[in-house]
Amino acid sequence: MFAVSTTVLAGYWMASGADAADSGARSRTSFWGRRGSGTIASGDARADRNESPSHEIVKPYTDNVDASFEAFLAAVSQKDGSAIAPVETVVPDESVGRLWNIPATAPPTDRWTATAMPVAPARATPPHAAITPAERSAATPDAAIGEEPWWQERVHGYLLDAPNYLQFDVATMLTDTLQSSPRISAISNRTSIAYEKIIQQDAAFDPAVLLETGVNRVNDPVGSTLTTGGPPRLIQDSWTANAGVRKLTRQGTVIDLSQEVGTLTSNSIFFDPAHQGNSRLNLSITQPLMATSGKVYNTRLVTAASIDSRIAWQQLRLDLEGHLVETLTAFWRLHERRSHYVQQLALIERGERIGAIVSARGDYDSGPLQAIKIQRRLASDNDRRIELRAEVQRLQVRLKTLVGSPLLISLDDSIELIPTAQPDFPEESINVRDCIVRGLEYRGDVQAATEQLASAGLDVNVTRNELMPRLNAVIEAYLAGLSSNNNIGQSWVNQYTDGGPGITAALTYNLPWGRRAAKSRHREAQLRYRQRGDELRDALLTARREIETSVIRVKAGADLRRSKAATLAAAVREEAVATKRWEMLAGDGGPTALILEDLLETQKRRTEAEQSYVSAQVNYILELISLQQAMGTFLIREGVEPIRPGNSTAVEVLQTAPIDERQLSLETWAQPLPVSVNDEYQSGESLIAEPRMIELDLNDNLNGGTSP
Repeated sequence: MFAVSTTVLAGYWMASGADAADSGARSRTSFWGRRGSGTIASGDARADRNESPSHEIVKPYTDNVDASFEAFLAAVSQKDGSAIAPVETVVPDESVGRLWNIPATAPPTDRWTATAMPVAPARATPPHAAITPAERSAATPDAAIGEEPWWQERVHGYLLDAPNYLQFDVATMLTDTLQSSPRISAISNRTSIAYEKIIQQDAAFDPAVLLETGVNRVNDPVGSTLTTGGPPRLIQDSWTANAGVRKLTRQGTVIDLSQEVGTLTSNSIFFDPAHQGNSRLNLSITQPLMATSGKVYNTRLVTAASIDSRIAWQQLRLDLEGHLVETLTAFWRLHERRSHYVQQLALIERGERIGAIVSARGDYDSGPLQAIKIQRRLASDNDRRIELRAEVQRLQVRLKTLVGSPLLISLDDSIELIPTAQPDFPEESINVRDCIVRGLEYRGDVQAATEQLASAGLDVNVTRNELMPRLNAVIEAYLAGLSSNNNIGQSWVNQYTDGGPGITAALTYNLPWGRRAAKSRHREAQLRYRQRGDELRDALLTARREIETSVIRVKAGADLRRSKAATLAAAVREEAVATKRWEMLAGDGGPTALILEDLLETQKRRTEAEQSYVSAQVNYILELISLQQAMGTFLIREGVEPIRPGNSTAVEVLQTAPIDERQLSLETWAQPLPVSVNDEYQSGESLIAEPRMIELDLNDNLNGGTSP
């Protein structure tokens, strides 16, 4: 009787199977995903189908149950009607194929719902169907990587109790992040501020228009009759107006051109004509000849602002990469935890199926010890399920805040996020040398360190200029005219027709004793230049270390993924053997009592192998992303390009088609042009283009610098 019963139970148990992988594999996709759109749907459609995402009381699967099993259940029920009780399980009924499908249509809510995601066909067999011998023989590591695992479809379906759910791929998530994230907006605005600094510094060379006017009345007592010729007080009334233009050139020359006109009346008897109109045209030129002279010195602030803008541009790339990598990491971690959650549900389901069999055989060949073992294991597995559910919800919150979409944030806990990208990313051929070369060309921190070195070289040239004495040439020339009857117009004509110009020429010289401050500043600039050079070399070494480390991790991740696939295949076979053994030798006492414990352990090891395999897949993808970030080609690979349209200071982040950076030539990342004040002049461009202006003079020394 025992042999017959176990044979009957064997046909029933094999229906719970070992969760074979589906033979229909999806097309592979890279970690940057395919372009698509999200789909948001309401849980009402699920209610219309009378389906529930939560636990439900169902009877065990009967799809592949031996017909004689019904007779066995009837016999047990007649002996003890309480032996058979409904078993709580997380596995849906025969409509499981429809439970995880996406509704054909969904009410659009925002850009994420522009197009419905394609619906995968329902499985012909339940996701936990038994593995056939042919499937077991095909469960090699390579085959496991290439096939779609049984849990993939359920991971892309509805799992939580939220009233709505949203399916989206990587491309949709990145697009919405670039458009909605306040962090990316802040990064772009910070870079725009750096470009505004160029305009502010370059505006110092704009001509300045000067206007001045005023009236004046003098009423002073006189102490000499020669002042007024008789009146005891000097009374004079005057009005003046001055208009001019002042210009600072890029060579340091200060040009001041002004025209002054006015009227003057006085009670002095010596004042002739009595009512005067006067005018004066004045030109003043001050040219530095030694210190503070030259284009490099006088445009130093523009050049420094231009260098700072280039550094800000590289920092923009670094921060943009960091935020997008953080968002992608949250995306894949959410996929990982959802897979773990589904696998944990399957583990609980398999344990509950064993519990159903043990309960049905309670008075036949099973006892309370087996029931207690199953209850203890189910309680432990349920604890882990609760933890995984909380992790899924936590990662959803993190992903929503990283994307920054107002719709996602407003929905709070009323929506379930379902990432739809596939983790079966194929292995790539990676050459360490090529990765290092590209990293040194494209990494933002290396480019920023180079610009920092250029800025330090500019300081060296500026302080070298300040070592020289201040020798300025000053030239002033003027034309003056005078007329009577307050006739200003006639006086303006007379300044050109009567007489000639007045000219003044002078030299001014200033040299501090010992020039200690100037020498100290020059030594400081030289030390800073050497410091920046050391920092650049350190950045190069850091880039090489990070790239080589990332390459090692990528290769190790690929090997680990294959190893985890082999471990999973072995765990599946082990569970099948343990299940068959328990079916044949089940009992409540003696050595056979350990068989159930061994079966429960093999089920747990199988689930742990499944979860480890998913983690290995996700970690491999994240290591590839980290490698692209270490090489500085992440934005290129993603097709994300920060631009500054035209001569505007605004910075925009565009998303184009993904690019394979291996097809690009080894050229330095294109630098944005400096902001121009007008179309004729690109401020700072000619200064940066000449390296000799920012190179350290090897003849200089740290003791005293260059002598004049």
